[in-house]
Formats: sequence, structure tokens, C-alpha cells
Amino acid sequence: MINRHPESDLLVEYVSGSLSVAPCISVTTHLQYCKQCSDSVESLGEIGGELLTTAEAVPVSDELFDRVIASLDSLVKEDPSDEPQRQCSDTISAELPEFVQRLLPDGELDWRRLSPSLKVARISVGEEKYELALHRIDAGGKAPEHDHLGKEITVVLTGSFSDEDGVYQPGDFLVREAGDTHRPFAARNQECICLSVLEAPIRLTGIKRVLNPFLSFTPS
Repeated sequence: MINRHPESDLLVEYVSGSLSVAPCISVTTHLQYCKQCSDSVESLGEIGGELLTTAEAVPVSDELFDRVIASLDSLVKEDPSDEPQRQCSDTISAELPEFVQRLLPDGELDWRRLSPSLKVARISVGEEKYELALHRIDAGGKAPEHDHLGKEITVVLTGSFSDEDGVYQPGDFLVREAGDTHRPFAARNQECICLSVLEAPIRLTGIKRVLNPFLSFTPS
């Protein structure tokens, strides 16, 4: 059962198209699991459409109209079915939502170990502000305690994890703000894989902070 959802303001930004690529991907991923939010997005889209139809028309010059049409024409591509499909051969890819699978590169994912129980594979989507990545916690494992220097969005894909604030299942959408501290623990019976969006590096706390205070951060 999904208990954590995006705030309504975030869904409005999503429908309006004003979100950056990585946060937009996180919301889209949540929608693959959550009918409640999918229905909300559909309703918001209908409201936006009604507002557009009732808005007063603004005259557009013939020159501007021609430029817009030319721009649209330049974006037309050949039949996408003719394009080669990317295929990730990583063993976990089949467990992930189809939308997330389409974001993954060909071949094996480049998993980097951040701690004995935690690995990360970064995903490149042309994002300049945020890092987009998959995080993978071993069954029964724990991530290092850390705090945040910026916003972090997490969507649980498979398995589950818990921290000081609760237990999170597939589809749950969590937002951590700068200054928040937590330590995720995966359930004992299954590894946990999450899609994460980071606005800034996370900072380790406790003794590990002395050894390596910041985990690497790479915009996607």
C-alpha cells in the first residue's frame, strides 16, 4: 500500500511542465504505481485545458505563426519503431517499471559501492541541476547515516526500507529537505532498489563523517 505521495503543488508543477527533468522523472515513476495520483494528474490536466479554452484569445502575427510551425516541423522524427531500442542487460532491470527501464543505458549498469550494503548507479538524462540514480540496499543492510545539503526525492521501486520516520513500500514518494538526517534500513527478506533525485551532495554523519564527509555528486 502506498502511503507517501507528492504534494499537490508538485503535481501542479508536473502538469504545467515546469519541473526539471529529474524531478519530472521521479513523479512519472510514482504515477506508474499510484492510481490516486494518476487520477489527480488527469483532473489537473482537464482543469488546465478548460482554463485555456476560456482564456481570451491573443492575436498572433503571421510571421510568428510561421516560425512556430517551422520549429515544430524540425522536431518531426521518423517512425520511432524504426529506431533501435536500447536494452539494459543488468539483472535487476526486469524488476523495474517499464518507464524506468527505458531510462537505463545499454549493457550492465555501472554500480559503485558507497558502503558495505549500499550501491549506486547513476543515470544520465541531460540534467544540469540534479543527480538521478538508482540506489540499491542489500537485504537486511543499512545505508550510512547522513544529512542533506539540498532536496532529495526517493521513489521506492522494489523491496522496502525503513528509517526513523516509518516504513516505505514500492511506489512511496519521499522528499527530504536540506538539514534532514536519516539512516535507511532495507527489509531482511529482500534487497531494496530506489530511484533517487539529489539536488546537492549528502553528508555522512558520525565517525564516517571524519573519514569521508561527502558522498560524490554528479548532475545527470
